[in-house]
Amino acid sequence: MLWIEKEWVTEEELTIHELVKQSFITEGKTVAICTSDTKAWLALCLAMRRMNGTILPIHPETPVSGAKRLAIQAGCGYLIYQETIIPLPEAEKRAGGLIQFSSGTTGQPKIIHRTWESIETELNAYTNSFPLTTKATIVACPTTHSFGLLCGVFATLRRGATPVILQDFSPRHVLAIHRLHPDAIIYTAPGLAYAMSLFAESVHAVMISGMTLPEKWFRSIERKTHHLLQQYGCSEIGCIALHPNPPSPQAIGFPLEHLEIETGTKGKPAELVVSQQGVRIGTKDLMYFEDGLHFLSRLDEMINVSGLSVYPGEVEDVLYQLPTVEAVVVFKRMDAFQGERVCAQLVTTASEEELKQHCKKHLAPHQRPTEWQIVEQIELSANGKVSRKRLGEQTCPV
Repeated sequence: MLWIEKEWVTEEELTIHELVKQSFITEGKTVAICTSDTKAWLALCLAMRRMNGTILPIHPETPVSGAKRLAIQAGCGYLIYQETIIPLPEAEKRAGGLIQFSSGTTGQPKIIHRTWESIETELNAYTNSFPLTTKATIVACPTTHSFGLLCGVFATLRRGATPVILQDFSPRHVLAIHRLHPDAIIYTAPGLAYAMSLFAESVHAVMISGMTLPEKWFRSIERKTHHLLQQYGCSEIGCIALHPNPPSPQAIGFPLEHLEIETGTKGKPAELVVSQQGVRIGTKDLMYFEDGLHFLSRLDEMINVSGLSVYPGEVEDVLYQLPTVEAVVVFKRMDAFQGERVCAQLVTTASEEELKQHCKKHLAPHQRPTEWQIVEQIELSANGKVSRKRLGEQTCPV
């Protein structure tokens, strides 16, 4: 049973959805779907999974021209755009699975294709590692993303619980739905979890994923939930690690049983490399293992100041200690003398001098920002994250 925004639906009812009756639902077909109808999207996804077809979910607010471009790039034979079915040039058949786009190193979207077989392996390992017994999961994040779809919906069904799928992600609405399901675990993005923690009421359990939280956000969420869980993964493999009770934002969890990992130690951190069935994937994340995995930085976001490593998260946590700082992101720019320099963009009422004095008390000289940008709002990318790389490439303000 699923609860999709005010409506109870069984898996059997989803199988008789109009989309599922279409002739293209056959083995080996690749279909893209871009729709605001969550019920229709999940019906088609489950049908393609049963028929060993391949499906590409596209963000529902994508214009039709953009959706067609992505569908053709992924080799889809059909695009379902809202209620219209658009045939596309016949594509080469592939093993059934899920296609998603990830940001590539060149800035162009990278196609990630995962087979249903590999997803089944992940779901089994994820279920075996899941530490809570709950009757429901409130999915307060997009089900077109693997966090919401695989961990929020599929894994919940595998545990015999009810996915409560939301389309309104406002904090008040999520909390109102939680009152109807008081023992549920909420799957959501860190920003929304923090926003909910600013309200008076507490929640039963929260699972966060997608980015390492500022210390200030983490402790605020921790105070307002009985169970705070954290997971970590990547598009190529899915969920890699899960922590049932993280002591800090950097403690991202213990590897799932079907994976092998290689990384560094606390004194000598290194890139996390994950192996599954003989395939090795470098995550480009700098970590170490000590009672679980601990995240330090993206390799391309770490700042090298005259040979000394600066982790943006550490500097951000220090700046968040100031009550006048609402939001902050630390990034790097190239520097002719130091190699790279530390820069900070903030939403704050503090003066630059106040920020500098605060950093002088809590940070080593090489960690202190040398460029300050005070803005009304920090720009987010389409996936709701801050791009430190983009900030570093922008023209330096005069």
